[in-house]
Amino acid sequence: MLAIRNRQAAVSLVEVLIALAILSTLALPMLMLLVEYSRGSSQLGDYYQILNIVEEKLDTALALNFVDIPTGETDGKLIEAENSRPLDLRPAQVGHEIVRFKMRAEMTTVEFAAMKDATSGQLQRARVEDGMKRIEITAEWGDKKKHNISLIAYKANL
Repeated sequence: MLAIRNRQAAVSLVEVLIALAILSTLALPMLMLLVEYSRGSSQLGDYYQILNIVEEKLDTALALNFVDIPTGETDGKLIEAENSRPLDLRPAQVGHEIVRFKMRAEMTTVEFAAMKDATSGQLQRARVEDGMKRIEITAEWGDKKKHNISLIAYKANL
């Protein structure tokens, strides 16, 4: 009976090494998954934040008077108008990235059938050369891998 009491259960070094090998085989992929998930969610959060900024800038551009929207490409500037909020196209920092903004506005010809001719019954076509501007606002960021978002809208000369 004395011999049984003195025997204590012990874990050998080999058993500890086998347990650590199994644990590291399972833990390493899980740790890598968590690191990639957090990196991806951070990038996705930055992407949505930049998208919201571009939407806001496009809304501001559409609120400008038709004549205040400069045609051609504009980047890195503050566009001010008399009766509306200024459009800020200067670079901004989002997360760890510097985001550059540019706007391209171009005149678009509008052609439509306006009225029916009473004598011939055919539709009369009307063409307006400076009736609409196509506005595109683009955000670009990233040093190693370039990213960009572009939104396009049209503003009529009403």
